[in-house]
Amino acid sequence: MARFQRSDDPNPILPSCGIIALFLHQVESFPSRLAFTDATEDTTVTYMELLEKVKKLARELRSKGPIPLESPIAILAAKGLDHIIAQLATIFVGGTCVPLDPSISDEQIKLRLEDAQPLYLVTDAENQNRHLGDFPTITVAHHLLNWPPTPDETCLPTTTFAGARSHIFYTSGTTGRPKGVEILAQGLYRVRHCSNIRPGDLVGHVTNPTFDVSTIDIWGTLTSGATIVNFNKGVLSSPFTFSEALQKKKSRVNWIFVTTSLLNIMAFSCPEAFSAVDILMTGGEAANATAMKLVLGSSGPPKKLINAYGPTECTIMSTYHEVTLQEAASGSVKIGSPVVGTDLYVLDDSLNPTPKGSIGELCVGGSCLALGYLNRPDATKKAFVSVRGLTKDNEPIRLYRTGDLVRYDGSGRILEYVGRKDNQIKIHGFRVELEGVEAAITNNCSISMAAVLKIPPPESDPGVSSFLLAFIVLKSGAKEGNLTEISKKLSQVLPWYSMPRLRVLDKFPLNNNGKVDRKILMEMYLKSIESAFTADSDENSGNTKTPTIRKLEAIWRETLAHPPSSIKPTDNYFALGGTSLQSATLILKIRKQFGVAISTDTLYGNPTLSAMAEYLDNGSGRDIDTKAAMQSDALLSENLRSLDGPIPDWRAAGEGVVLVTGATGFLGAYLVQALLRMPEVKKVHCLVRAKDATHALSRMKIAFSQYGISFTKQDQALMVAKLNLIPGDLGEQNLGLSGRAFDELARSCATIFHFGAIVNYVQPYSAHRAANTIGTLNIIRLAVTGRPKTVHYSSSLVVYGPTGLLKRPMSLSEDEPIDSYLDGLMYDIGYAQSQWVAEQLLWKSIKNGVPITIYRPGFVMGHSKTGLGNPNDFMGRFFVSCIKMGTYPLLPRQRKEFIPVDHCIRDILHISSSNANLGKAYAIKPLNLSESIDWNSTFKLLNRCGNFKLKGLLFSDWITSQPPETWDKRLLPLMPLLTEKVYGGKTRWEVYEDMAEYKTNNTRSALKDSKNPEGCSPLTKGLLKLYLKGWFKQTENSQLMDLLTSASMEPHC
Repeated sequence: MARFQRSDDPNPILPSCGIIALFLHQVESFPSRLAFTDATEDTTVTYMELLEKVKKLARELRSKGPIPLESPIAILAAKGLDHIIAQLATIFVGGTCVPLDPSISDEQIKLRLEDAQPLYLVTDAENQNRHLGDFPTITVAHHLLNWPPTPDETCLPTTTFAGARSHIFYTSGTTGRPKGVEILAQGLYRVRHCSNIRPGDLVGHVTNPTFDVSTIDIWGTLTSGATIVNFNKGVLSSPFTFSEALQKKKSRVNWIFVTTSLLNIMAFSCPEAFSAVDILMTGGEAANATAMKLVLGSSGPPKKLINAYGPTECTIMSTYHEVTLQEAASGSVKIGSPVVGTDLYVLDDSLNPTPKGSIGELCVGGSCLALGYLNRPDATKKAFVSVRGLTKDNEPIRLYRTGDLVRYDGSGRILEYVGRKDNQIKIHGFRVELEGVEAAITNNCSISMAAVLKIPPPESDPGVSSFLLAFIVLKSGAKEGNLTEISKKLSQVLPWYSMPRLRVLDKFPLNNNGKVDRKILMEMYLKSIESAFTADSDENSGNTKTPTIRKLEAIWRETLAHPPSSIKPTDNYFALGGTSLQSATLILKIRKQFGVAISTDTLYGNPTLSAMAEYLDNGSGRDIDTKAAMQSDALLSENLRSLDGPIPDWRAAGEGVVLVTGATGFLGAYLVQALLRMPEVKKVHCLVRAKDATHALSRMKIAFSQYGISFTKQDQALMVAKLNLIPGDLGEQNLGLSGRAFDELARSCATIFHFGAIVNYVQPYSAHRAANTIGTLNIIRLAVTGRPKTVHYSSSLVVYGPTGLLKRPMSLSEDEPIDSYLDGLMYDIGYAQSQWVAEQLLWKSIKNGVPITIYRPGFVMGHSKTGLGNPNDFMGRFFVSCIKMGTYPLLPRQRKEFIPVDHCIRDILHISSSNANLGKAYAIKPLNLSESIDWNSTFKLLNRCGNFKLKGLLFSDWITSQPPETWDKRLLPLMPLLTEKVYGGKTRWEVYEDMAEYKTNNTRSALKDSKNPEGCSPLTKGLLKLYLKGWFKQTENSQLMDLLTSASMEPHC
């Protein structure tokens, strides 16, 4: 029979007796079988010999006086036979084991002893003379506990039961005060059952006895008739010595648990080390799929690799899962289904069940639960909660809130681990799962291990942003000089806000439980910063660095929090990890230090330390000729011609295959949801910037969650049947696909919805060119390859730029050529410039017969029913920040044409359904010009939505009312847009005064035969209030939510 098969009985009968009775049963059954052996020392003990040693120590404990049931007995002994005897003797006399780590300081041990107040302290010889307070101490030494046997009648075990407290394990805690978790024997029985240790097995004892999982090594083995094979610190100090020991006959094992960190080390050093092992179990941290792939794909894999999950509070293991090579190769490993006696619930913050497939907090119930935290009633009450409504009888059940985010896979039975709630950090306004970033890093072929930390800003300069720092261990043969290339590859799979800086280590520090010690990593980083500053202040570098370079270098250090000794004049600001948010901070600091207001274009044109210093010294540098670059790029599609043949109706019975780009963007995600729900759509291909399909799916799920897009069970079935994710890149040749895959995609599609683009309010045209210009060019190439197909492009009303600046007509038809508006766009942002070029490519292709439609939405807001939208877009940031500031800028004769996202998608899909609408542009906005409200009126409407009382200030006064460095962090990335003077003393925003009105004749005509001929709803008080609620909910801003009035919502649809 194959090892590690689950029992057919989901509720097997577990023992009701005390745990010592199970050990005594094995002594009776196998008296001469080895109970313990050491991998390197000549120490072996049979079950009968072990019992005798336990009895002798038990008699000594009892000789001191009576031992009340469950009395704590502390054990301060190194991993090995002495410690095992001490645990067995403690349970034998009816006590509770309190394992303590000899490697921690006396002060830390005293904290635990003072908390536990043990009846006795049992130590080994090495620790008997430590000064730990006035606790009665007994020394255990296995070689002194020898025969003759103790008569049974003089030393009988204390009778206990399954519900007795067996252990108190101290967790490290985050507050400095360790918490003692009170474990029951019945919790150990579950783990014993699922570990599948059998009589005669050789079980590796690797984990520290103060780590709860060590109870599998000890109690799981000795209550199953198996043999403990102990590996001491010397063996475990090197992966090679450990691997060698596992291959020797004396120390070969067929069952072993190793921590995730140890498995990672072994996988990248000696992946075949576990060739003789039947069952290799691992856990303790998030699984490293790459490490598991190396072990399972090695020349000597274990027969079974089990990924175990469970907090100490749920007695070691809550779930377990057999990992296959195929699963590990996919880059994601599940945590599995429940251990017997374990009830799992995936709940939201209100402790209500989440929809199947949605992310929620894992809450655990059942016989696995600990009693709570010793002497910590408040902490126990917070972590262990009583919840109604989860069972048919509606009775309250006791649950432990793990703080871990999980979701069920498509089967609805197996859990996927997403990350820690407390590791779900916010950075630059975005939620980021640190485990997800680590997984992306370790999928790089050069990296074996990664640990990511969030580095907070220094107290001396809170205006500096937090950032992510990844400590990495390179694989053998990889060179540290490849970090630039590694960063480049990571930028292709990670969004900008979760891109970490990299720091290479030879190996990771591990704590006493075998996990990566992140506290030490943080200390190492802070020490390196301190050392770098000291070195910089001491060095006499006047001969090598100009004063400007030194001042500028100091600013780089502050904005990047980068050690100064590692910055060279040739270093590129963005290659060191500079983001658009940090660029805004850098520009501000340069202006304060040098009195020079540099533009974002100048920054991107002079990104090295030396080039930037030269610009500041001489007022000259590398200026990018944006206008010439745009005019040149606009000609790239001139030679692309339409294919012969009829233009397909993509909704016809024989068609229905659609390609979508930008599916992880706000508008694109809603488009995908709508397309999946259309019966005539048979397949939705989505080009997603990702390294593989698994990563693409992860990005899609994150997008749906971030934008509040919910899926019913029917939707989920449609996703399985229709959705096909294609990892690629708009800016790469053939969209990042092979030539064959590109051709196959071109032949299969009837239409393309091209919604993919980079939208950044700071970066210049050059930074948008690859995705927005070349990406559109690549989509046109796809459209004229294989078979005729239509293209539906999402552009923007900003394609005309600041029309008022050029004194152009006060109203623009949708057919107004965009050519002559280039001059005004020179004072606009890079995104608007890229849209002008993209449209030029499309209009030239339309003239060449390519069937294309262009849509120009206004500013897309939240859903008209839920209010949920994109809290991190321009308006989400701006409205919330203005509410916090209590003021807003007065901007006369400006409009943003706000529209609900679902109305926008509805209208685009209707227009796209008729080929008669091809070859034109459509303004997707409120159809009646009288319904558009200007900027100042929008804020008056906002004040009516709640108790906000925002005051309007002249733009110049609003900018200076608060120093930019004190602005809301969410507004800081927009600072160059709001403060950089570009024309006649006006900023990029101010030049939009006196903007033209956008006519909607084409849109009105195309929607005449629709169910909603009135088009997109204009902004109303009811809609704006709904959007505000959505933003506040998505940014978890309860204080601002309270300011909303409780008045009933106005009709808005």
